[in-house]
Amino acid sequence: MKKFLNWYKLDNSAKLYPILITKNSQSLFRLSALLIEEIDEERLSQALSDIMPRFPSFAVRLRNGVFWYYLEENNRPTKVFRDDGIMLKPIDIAATNHYWFRVSYFSKKINIDFFHALTDASGGMEFFKALLHRYMTLGGQQIGNDNVLEYLAPSSESEMEDSFQTNYQKTRLKDLDLKSFTGIKPMFLEGKLLNGQGYGAIIGTMSASGFKEKAKQLNTGLNTLICALLMQSIAKTYETKLKKKPIVMMIPVNLHRVFGGNSLRNFVLFTRLCIMPSKDKTLEDYIKECAEQLAEGTKKENIQKQLNTTVRSERAAIFQFMPLPLKYFAFKVGKLFLKARQTMIFSNVGKIDIPQNMTLEKLAVNINVSRQSPVNVGAITVNDKLVISFTRNIVETEIERNFFTTIASLGLDVQIASNFREEQNVL
Repeated sequence: MKKFLNWYKLDNSAKLYPILITKNSQSLFRLSALLIEEIDEERLSQALSDIMPRFPSFAVRLRNGVFWYYLEENNRPTKVFRDDGIMLKPIDIAATNHYWFRVSYFSKKINIDFFHALTDASGGMEFFKALLHRYMTLGGQQIGNDNVLEYLAPSSESEMEDSFQTNYQKTRLKDLDLKSFTGIKPMFLEGKLLNGQGYGAIIGTMSASGFKEKAKQLNTGLNTLICALLMQSIAKTYETKLKKKPIVMMIPVNLHRVFGGNSLRNFVLFTRLCIMPSKDKTLEDYIKECAEQLAEGTKKENIQKQLNTTVRSERAAIFQFMPLPLKYFAFKVGKLFLKARQTMIFSNVGKIDIPQNMTLEKLAVNINVSRQSPVNVGAITVNDKLVISFTRNIVETEIERNFFTTIASLGLDVQIASNFREEQNVL
């Protein structure tokens, strides 16, 4: 008798990602880990195979239904790939056996590229930690099971829940805060687009405790200081052609830290920083404005209102029962007329707790970019190493240069690495 496959609805945040896929663009993000030894492909492949039963929300393929896409159980073999150096290239589902993540390696580094419909950075990191833990234990390392989802443990229903629906508070259509989603027209970053597939990446590594101490001296926190430095670096890069348009920075908020829960699916909303750049503004000026707006945007009552608006809008009958082809057409047409409402996305995954004796040099996160948002930034901390990663699809690197130069001028030691994608552009 034929076995029926399990299937799952996409979470509230994930429903739009499949509709927005194009041939050359998917909503991907990358988590990567630098180890202290060369990667063994066979062992990595075995580790991935071993952990898959523990993570049913990742062991899926994407299907299209009448009204929405959905996820269906995928029992095909998983694969690992040798990294070809093409940063965040689209996932070829024929090559991955229809899995919407891609594990790759090169030298001492392991990467996972995730399609955002599967998970966010928080859920992706739990999957990644489990993979790293299993890989290392297969190699004979004695590692604790703390701070990791052990691969032989059963999965829980709460890990599969759509936390948007769980935390939704009933809201009338007339009470929706739709203006919070539209924003104002921002300053856009300019530059020459890179040729071919693959993005540019420049990564800075520094002491997290040293950076926090510098932030403390400036009467602020780590996240606010990074935001302020990014704002100032953009303003300095474009100081000769500043217009009366604000720098708008979109910042994902990990809602698990607000509402709790342990879902491995998407549970993120964005808060928006909107600051008018000026040649006369100091770093302290940017810090003050960023701190005020971050405090307001991350208040629980404001996040709850945004969550309610997000869920209630999706539940509207006209949208809920619109056939999928019509939804697809409507969004494609909308993209022709509506530009992005941000200058840059900055995502700080935060401090990652790892099992005892897990030997990691560092972690990094790279955020997908687009034509309208050509430079995005990710940050992550492990073992007191703060790694700030710029991902871009333009040749110019002036923002990165200004950013890391300012960090060095604050007395912080920073190590810079690059994939030198801009040099490939002239070949």
